[in-house]
Amino acid sequence: MNSTSNQAKANPALLWRVVIWMLMVTLIPLLFFSGCQSQLIYFPRPYAIGTTAQWQRETQGRPITYQTSQGTQRAFLQGNLESPKNLWILCGGNGTLALEWSQWIMENTSKDDAWLLFEFPGYGDSEGSATPERIRESLIKVLPLACKEIGWPEQPDPRRLKFFGHSLGAATCLIAATEFKIQNGILIAPFSSTMEMAQHLFGLPLGPFVWQRFDNGARLQELAARGPGKVVIIHGTDDEVIPYSMSQKLESLEQGIVELRAISGGRHNSLQDQYATEFAEAIRQISEL
Repeated sequence: MNSTSNQAKANPALLWRVVIWMLMVTLIPLLFFSGCQSQLIYFPRPYAIGTTAQWQRETQGRPITYQTSQGTQRAFLQGNLESPKNLWILCGGNGTLALEWSQWIMENTSKDDAWLLFEFPGYGDSEGSATPERIRESLIKVLPLACKEIGWPEQPDPRRLKFFGHSLGAATCLIAATEFKIQNGILIAPFSSTMEMAQHLFGLPLGPFVWQRFDNGARLQELAARGPGKVVIIHGTDDEVIPYSMSQKLESLEQGIVELRAISGGRHNSLQDQYATEFAEAIRQISEL
């Protein structure tokens, strides 16, 4: 290394080659990371032919079709659609389709509530591609339509709205909470922010290069600033995707609002199936608020 350094000082052309090489070694991974964030975060796939029709037959649910800047979008309403006590916004993780939660809802939730199964743009029957802003746009469009479908005002009493989100869906639900002033809900295995997730995954301070920005800590602080509320976080201590410590951090930010319920040995994608009783109890408690 010293020999190369001395040669570079003596030879300006060599010095420039060393500088350019170092810049390439540094910048190429950053450019790759910046350009591939969507592929690292979202994993869209379509429904098989007949899936929606089968869901309607089994649940008597109602699809909601609407338009955004990404084209035609579709979400799904099921549960008590005639006189619901609450309307829950449900969003699964980045590898999940909305209707994959349908059977679980039928088996583990109250018959008194309605559920809006939200789909990311580009997933299922929805067109386009997802970003935080496009997700926000879709939420703003679909929730008033869902409320109208169940006979509620398009801008309903926020106390009758709840959220339930897993992983990336937790961040989506907190966007909905901000837009519609929802104060009560359940988050499953949330990250603290995509900026901190990038550092966790790559071991580098990549926050400034993250343009797919979801900040659950900031959204929870906004929720707490609006007034009373309760957010139950359920997270497995052996989560192999999102560290349990991120939920600990979220709880520490807003101890008066957030209650962290640890699932000892729990993993990332199996919590709701292996611990359905604990989930059902949390849903019951939030429903009564």
